[in-house]
Amino acid sequence: MIAFRTFRFGIFPEHLNHHGLKIIYPLLQRYITQRYTTQVVSFYDDKVTKYAEQSIRPVTLKQFIQLGQPPHNASALLESARYTKSELPVRLARRIKALQKLPFIVGTNPYIKKVYQLYFDSFELICNFPEITEEKTDEKFADMLAQIVANHSENIPTLAKGFQECKKYMPAQDITNFLDDMINARIGIRLIAEQHISLHNARDPNVIGIIDTQTSPARLVQSCANWVRELCEGHYGSSPEIIIDGQIDTTFTYVPVHLEYIISEVLKNAYRATVEYSSKIKRNHHPQIVATISKGENNIGIRIRDQGGGVAPEDLPSIFDYSFTTVPQDEDSHADVDNILSNVSRRAMQTGLGGPIAGLGYGLPLARIYATFFGGSLNLISLHSYGCDLFLRLNDLSKSFGNLRI
Repeated sequence: MIAFRTFRFGIFPEHLNHHGLKIIYPLLQRYITQRYTTQVVSFYDDKVTKYAEQSIRPVTLKQFIQLGQPPHNASALLESARYTKSELPVRLARRIKALQKLPFIVGTNPYIKKVYQLYFDSFELICNFPEITEEKTDEKFADMLAQIVANHSENIPTLAKGFQECKKYMPAQDITNFLDDMINARIGIRLIAEQHISLHNARDPNVIGIIDTQTSPARLVQSCANWVRELCEGHYGSSPEIIIDGQIDTTFTYVPVHLEYIISEVLKNAYRATVEYSSKIKRNHHPQIVATISKGENNIGIRIRDQGGGVAPEDLPSIFDYSFTTVPQDEDSHADVDNILSNVSRRAMQTGLGGPIAGLGYGLPLARIYATFFGGSLNLISLHSYGCDLFLRLNDLSKSFGNLRI
């Protein structure tokens, strides 16, 4: 019979030799995973439970527009501030509860704990902020929100690292479900926070908070392509050209930061694949990447076509799965002083949402979540040994303001 010594958050077998440890470790791991969750000291907070049990009050984009229409008067800003201050703690508390329900061995991972602490600290900051009754208090609240948003900028890559280390402790489908919920909730939280912050910085009459009524897909594609091209040349020494065709004068109502993220992720994949495939098959020049823009009655479409060799048939079903990647796992582990500029460029090529995520396999899954958040879609068709066509469809938000809820 093995004696167990009780610790604060678990148990540990005494006087185990190597053979005994090999026998007991799987049982101990299963016991901890099933019985314990990530409830450490601050988790036993009745206030979190109280807020988490409250109903979410979704806001429509129409309400965003109404509150954000210039000129911005004090009463509209105060109404936005009060909604933001009352709603964010409920949503943050639900994320805290979701993190608490993770298996103990997952919740104690340092990356997961870091994200938990950020959510808990943000929850406390907003809950403890005084009642907003005047402009000066609202300005301080907006400044605090901006800092909170900045603090959370690396949450997704941090979670990615945590789940990469803990994937053997949770079924893959459970991880997928958790991340889907977490990321969708995170997008909603950020939209509410950034909408209020943006109302304090409004200058362009076409921009209402985070919503741009004259979003230009062609201009955004070109801007993202310029950035990705510089990174590509910094790492590989060359890059393909991009052609933008179709209905290039199209504009629509959208959240440009979402479109910018989607396009950046897609182009990084296209540029990287094109250059590496050119090297593989000894091409003397890189074929062009072509971005084609179309406009329908209620939506816009963007097709991005590359000749980067496509996706291997056996990999195709997994390209939108979390943690699927074609980046070699040791690619980021060999750096030297002579290659420092290349390493900087490579890390930037592998960056999204404020942190490096290539090699962790979160780029395309996140891009798809952003695309579908407002009812759009992101799909890929691969012709193996030739290239890929990626199809992005996004709704014109001006056509569905009253129906889209955050």
